Amino acid sequence: MIVVAIIGILAAIAIPSYLKYVKRARRAEAFNALMTIHAAQEMYKAEHGVYTDNWSNLPGCSSNMAKEYTIYLALSDGNYTATAVPHGRQTGDYCFRISHNGSKECAIHFPTGNFTGVQCCREFLECSWETLR
Repeated sequence: MIVVAIIGILAAIAIPSYLKYVKRARRAEAFNALMTIHAAQEMYKAEHGVYTDNWSNLPGCSSNMAKEYTIYLALSDGNYTATAVPHGRQTGDYCFRISHNGSKECAIHFPTGNFTGVQCCREFLECSWETLR
């Protein structure tokens, strides 16, 4: 009976820690995807003089390059933003965004009503991705 109680206590401590670790590992995948897109955008701009919103112009990049995040690419006034929006097991986690100047931002993901994709990310603020890894 004591052994069962000890196993229960250990499981109560270990399982939440493991789930937190897994969530952070999935975030790292999103960060890596956004940094890859940033590098590809800079290479594209060096060759063509402009950024692109066409995935086929960015070798090795796609909207599904991070398993639990969908990546959205947008152009505005000649500059781009790439946003990683969580889905599946990461739903409700942070959205992450990188822009043409390398600024890294975070926002809380609120999947509600008719909003989809980037619309579910509210109030992007500059943040340190390293603290969220």
